[in-house]
Amino acid sequence: MSAILAAAVIFVVFAAGDMISAKTKAIVSMLLVASVVFLVGFWTGIFPTTMFADSTLLSVAGVLVSVLLVHLGTIIKLRDFGAQWRTVIVAAVACVAISIGVYFVGSLIIERGYALTGAPILSGGVVATLLMTGMAENAGRSDLAVFATLVMCAQGFVGYPVASLCLKSEAKRLKRDIDAGSVSLAPADAAAETTARKKLIPPLPAKYNTANAVIAKLMLVALLATFVSGLFGDKINKLVWCLVFGVLAKELGFLDEDALGKANATGIVMPIITLSIFTNLASATPEMVGGMVVPLLVVVAIGTVCFAVISILVGKIFHYSWQMSMAIGSSCLFGFPGTVIISNEVSESTGTTPEEKAYISAQIMPKMLIAGMVTVSIASVLIAGVMCDWL
Repeated sequence: MSAILAAAVIFVVFAAGDMISAKTKAIVSMLLVASVVFLVGFWTGIFPTTMFADSTLLSVAGVLVSVLLVHLGTIIKLRDFGAQWRTVIVAAVACVAISIGVYFVGSLIIERGYALTGAPILSGGVVATLLMTGMAENAGRSDLAVFATLVMCAQGFVGYPVASLCLKSEAKRLKRDIDAGSVSLAPADAAAETTARKKLIPPLPAKYNTANAVIAKLMLVALLATFVSGLFGDKINKLVWCLVFGVLAKELGFLDEDALGKANATGIVMPIITLSIFTNLASATPEMVGGMVVPLLVVVAIGTVCFAVISILVGKIFHYSWQMSMAIGSSCLFGFPGTVIISNEVSESTGTTPEEKAYISAQIMPKMLIAGMVTVSIASVLIAGVMCDWL
């Protein structure tokens, strides 16, 4: 298959997945749609098993993963984390609980390799999947690499409905408070507006800070993170260093906030990185996938129980309602932008006036946004970085 034909097929599949995801309000994710289409295509012979390699897109995926992690650091606002410290704790503990529960309890029921692979992925997203897929490939376990993709695709089937139901219940509770007159819908104090902070490193003048300059800075930070990782013998995965260095470089002023977005590069970087997750599907057989149904159900069931119980218990300490606590914990299973989409849908459908909608959104949106960032972009990456050496 020619490179341009292979790339065109891949992006058409991704586009169809996006459409179905939008139609089902993200209950059926793009990742699930793409996985099914690719598997059916490989099993029926419609797609050659070399299609991903033929596209030549994978040749740059390894570099782009490091750049993406640095970029994720540039969208983390430490001040927001400080304001929502209770949410940070609930989300992080839920993420850890899923990983510990799936690994230790799951290992008693299914093969240890499946439990180890699924643990950080269920509490994370694309990056955690890439880390555990790399672990499986290095160990010569192609079955675990396929299982990693299946776990990632199954997350949304639990996460989205749980978050939607819990937030809807929380919004109704807030609406009852509004109707009872126990809360004020007065506009926020203007003094709360944030002001720009001076950075240690002054920004480049706009005329020099081109898309190429923004990406070059991302590359330099990724290079530094890789070098530091090597100094420590790669005991901590280099992608974890990339995330940490991305946060530091943004806070110091070297990197722009939302760097890839500023360079208008997110739309091409994310699909290429996502593609690397599906590469093992080309070698997956119907028998292999069928044999993973039970381990998949075990991983999802244990993870769901863990995040639900722990989120509610920890949330109770901080006087969060059980609905809000459980919604925060469920963010492990889908992250951004699902956290924003569901919060918007709930506030719009529950509030009856613009003021009510704004109040409900202000109560749930920041918590869900921070929770998704803590779990998917930080905690799961750190957990996967540690667990990928356990096989």
